[in-house]
Order: sequence, then C-alpha cells, then structure tokens
Amino acid sequence: MLRPQVTQENVHLFIPNKVAKICGEINRSENLSLKDAILKFYNSPVYETLSRESSKLWQEGWVYVYQMMNE
Repeated sequence: MLRPQVTQENVHLFIPNKVAKICGEINRSENLSLKDAILKFYNSPVYETLSRESSKLWQEGWVYVYQMMNE
C-alpha cells in the first residue's frame, strides 16, 4: 500500500490533533481560556513553522511542538 505524499496543499490534514492537544495544554498550564489559548498558539511562530510542510515539524509529537513554544 502506498502512503500519500505530504505536500503543502495537504499538510493541514496532519496537524489538527496536535493543535487541539497543544491548546489544551496551554489552557491548563497557563490558566488561559480555551479561546485565548487557541489564539496564542495560532499567532505563534511555532504554528507558522508547523503549518509549513518543508519544516517537517508536523511529523513530531505534540509535546515536542509545545516545548518549542516555551523555548
């Protein structure tokens, strides 16, 4: 069975689960509302990197991506 090729056009299919977990952790650890946690993540440089297929960050686990935000 062939695996689909990940491209810039379909990389968005691989990141929603990571985003949900990261925003949940921001919500919990920083005591932000879920809305504010989502806005914080989507406006971060880490999200911009995650959404670029060429960065290959989408292959990493959500904990790794979350830790990048705190560096």
